[in-house]
Amino acid sequence: MRVSRIFLVVAILFVLLAFPMAAFAASANDRGDQPSFAPAEILVQFKPDVTPNEIAQVHRQLGGQVKESIAGMRAQVVSVPRGQVENRLKAYSANAKVGYAEPNYLAEAIGTPDDAYFGNQWGMMKVEAPQAWDITRGSRNISIAILDTGVDQDHPDLVNKIVNNINFTASATTDDAYGHGTHVAGIAAADTSNGIGVAGLGYSSSIMNVKVLGDDGTGYYSWIANGIIWAADNGAKVINLSLGGSSASSTLENAVNYAWGKGVVVVAAAGNNGNSTPFYPAYYTNSTAVAATDANDNLASWSNRGDWVDVAAPGASIYSTLMNGAYGYKSGTSMASPHTAGLAALLYTVVTDLNGNGRLNDEVRSRMETTADNIGSVGAGSGRINAFKAAGGSTVSPGAISGKVTDSGNGTPVVGATVSDTIRTTLTDASGNYTLSNVLPGSYTVTASASGYTSSSQAASVVAGQTTAADFTLGKPAPPVIKAMWVDSITFGLNGKNLRFDVKVVADSGAVAGAEVTAKLAHSSGQSWTYRGITDSSGITSFVLAKAPAGNYVATISGLTASGYNWDASRGVTSASYTFSNRR
Repeated sequence: MRVSRIFLVVAILFVLLAFPMAAFAASANDRGDQPSFAPAEILVQFKPDVTPNEIAQVHRQLGGQVKESIAGMRAQVVSVPRGQVENRLKAYSANAKVGYAEPNYLAEAIGTPDDAYFGNQWGMMKVEAPQAWDITRGSRNISIAILDTGVDQDHPDLVNKIVNNINFTASATTDDAYGHGTHVAGIAAADTSNGIGVAGLGYSSSIMNVKVLGDDGTGYYSWIANGIIWAADNGAKVINLSLGGSSASSTLENAVNYAWGKGVVVVAAAGNNGNSTPFYPAYYTNSTAVAATDANDNLASWSNRGDWVDVAAPGASIYSTLMNGAYGYKSGTSMASPHTAGLAALLYTVVTDLNGNGRLNDEVRSRMETTADNIGSVGAGSGRINAFKAAGGSTVSPGAISGKVTDSGNGTPVVGATVSDTIRTTLTDASGNYTLSNVLPGSYTVTASASGYTSSSQAASVVAGQTTAADFTLGKPAPPVIKAMWVDSITFGLNGKNLRFDVKVVADSGAVAGAEVTAKLAHSSGQSWTYRGITDSSGITSFVLAKAPAGNYVATISGLTASGYNWDASRGVTSASYTFSNRR
């Protein structure tokens, strides 16, 4: 499906080389007369053997100033005089030390078409997400980086899913002031089974909020490239790009390639122009380009399509999270892309490294494409994604895990013990037996637990169509070891007109923290005061008698308790005295 892309890319590069400025200077967008690239910036990458001193010399000669670097790819954002982008690009491109120079193009969030189909998360049912969740619910350790306009930080369906926030735009906040990123994030990984709102296809997956589009829904390619590099370097397993532009960019392509090389699945919206014109970064080989379908499995009329598209996903009239804790509908390939990103996150928990390259992103991508449903639409890639089939449902025979749980002391069955493989849970019967059914082939950690017993876990490998045995013997926890503690010292001191005494509690192992001390302080006049306090990490608690009268004092410990300890009053001290007179 990618073979024809090579020709297309070569043709585009030929045009760029032959007419380097015409390729972007005449490019238009749907935002009026706003320029399609930064008016005073270009992107420059130097050849690998060029030294930093040589780079600095080229910038001095050509009048450019380095504004920032895009990590991992030797590319730089270079400031040039406003209105001089064309001239400086020609000058940099002609320099033998430069690998490439290009405009810092402007991308934008893909808008919502007018011809929307209304429904309530019909897309989740269409791709059989609930059936997939019976197989795997993903993992919070698998992060989906949402590169967009930001994510609503306070939305009840997203607040517990966001693990990172970073901003590469000119906006003053990582929060979403445009509304696009919040809707996208909810589709990919909204808090699921929490009793409110909507479900995210990624279920347990976490969200990285990587803001690369400003508060007007647009962002420069350099912002996006920086976001891709950052996400790849900070542990994202999936990057969702519900954005794009009509201009090709080596910087953007190199960033996508970098992420792919780091083991990341890069998912990108195919665009809403209703044609087969390349849309970037979806068009790049290492991006999974996603077209949009409606509730009838038709390719949406406004969705881009073509032999460069990899898969399709629900994108028409999709219900998801909105700003300010709200919910609502949006349509576009922007909505199709996070369905695919959420599925990719799920698949990281079920695929294995088949080719031994140390990464799983190629297996995840292959699984999504090879299990897609053929919807008969030309230009929809492999078809509309099917989460259930991708996760392994209906393609292999399930197995089972079965066994018996007994008491390690007397060998009797443990009735009503809970046995779980983290996805399925069952209870033992009157004979202590259990069976976990419909378990897909793979490796699982099975845990048995029961009231009054210490839990036990073991690994179990399930083979298609076979039952794996896993027996458990549960032991009762050993009684806690009770250690002796005592009051090591009671010391007095004056602070102005206040009398203070400190009580220190110790054991053979050292100071005892968290012990509750009850002490009575008696005065020679017959007055007395009772105190209670908790020892600190040094084993000390302090008591103060304000405006203490002169005379004789006796401090007596009447109570000492701490978890795991008994008070041995025969050791240490239980009382101490103190006298002072002639106080002013």
